Amino acid sequence: MLGRANQPRDLVWNLEEFKSPNRAMRFFNAFNNSFVIYSRSVQKLYCEYSTQQTGPVGRRRMVVLPDFNKFDSIFNHINAEAITETSINIFPVLQGNKGGLYVSGQSRADNAFKRLPLKTGLRALRMDYFNDGKLFPVLTLGDLREFPEIKLPYLKLHAVDCDKLTNLSEFERKDIKQGTWAKLAQLM
Repeated sequence: MLGRANQPRDLVWNLEEFKSPNRAMRFFNAFNNSFVIYSRSVQKLYCEYSTQQTGPVGRRRMVVLPDFNKFDSIFNHINAEAITETSINIFPVLQGNKGGLYVSGQSRADNAFKRLPLKTGLRALRMDYFNDGKLFPVLTLGDLREFPEIKLPYLKLHAVDCDKLTNLSEFERKDIKQGTWAKLAQLM
C-alpha cells in the first residue's frame, strides 16, 4: 500500500507511542544504514536509505527514504513469508555515566537468554550463536520499539530466510546474504 508521493506506508514508522521520539530517532540513526530495511507492501529490501522525522509534537513519524539512485542496493520480489521474527534485540544500557549497546537472545548451546556487548553480540549472531540459526538480519515496520518501564528505545530484529526466496536466483540470494552482513560490518 502506498501513501503520499508513492512512499510505501510501511516505511513511515509511527513514533506517537514513544515518550521521547527524538531519542528513538537518535538511537535508530546511530546505526546509520547498518541494517537492511524490508517493505512488506512493495516486497523490497532497501540497503541504502536515509531517515527523516516528520509531524508535529505528539504525532511524530520517522520516514525511511530509500536511495533510488542506488538501484543495485534494492532487492525486489521478497515475499513476506521469507521474513521471520527473531528473539534478537539490540538495546542501550545505562550504568551511571557510562552506557553501551547490547545484543540479546537465546543461546543455541543451552537455550539460556544471553546479553552481549554490541560488537561481540553481532559477531556471535553471524556465527550462529543464537537459537535462530543462520540469520540474515533485517528491520521492518514495528522493529523500533520502546521499553515501557524505562522509556529507552530498542530494535527487535527480523531475518530474511533466503531459502524461502524460491523465485530468486541463487546469485540474488547470495547477494542478499552478503549484503545484510556487509552493512553490519561497520558495527563489528
